[in-house]
Amino acid sequence: MSTVKGRNWDPNKMFDVSPEEMRAIQERAEMRNAMRKEFQKKISNPYRGVGGYTFDPAVQRFLSMRANHWEQFKASPKNFGFVFAVVVLPMVGMWYAMDKAKTELEYKCRTGQIAYKDRLWKFV
Repeated sequence: MSTVKGRNWDPNKMFDVSPEEMRAIQERAEMRNAMRKEFQKKISNPYRGVGGYTFDPAVQRFLSMRANHWEQFKASPKNFGFVFAVVVLPMVGMWYAMDKAKTELEYKCRTGQIAYKDRLWKFV
């Protein structure tokens, strides 16, 4: 059994596993290696044809999850709080800050606290 660089776990050195479980672990490892070799063989074949692609179940699951995300979505207070904090509060805060700044500038201009020559945006 080949070891992967950086991996220290060796199933042959486990003493608390029954022989049946050890055989199942080794079978799964062999199946993984066989599937990995088959996928590498298919993906690196230069004659796989025009428009040919290798079916990858993990990619298919990911695309299916993205397509069905809103069918599986369940509204909750946590979701509402997240949307409120990320979308609604920043928009309301920006509107309030801009409205307050505009009101103060307009008040100062109307009362003569800012001379016309010192005003910004006087040509817009």
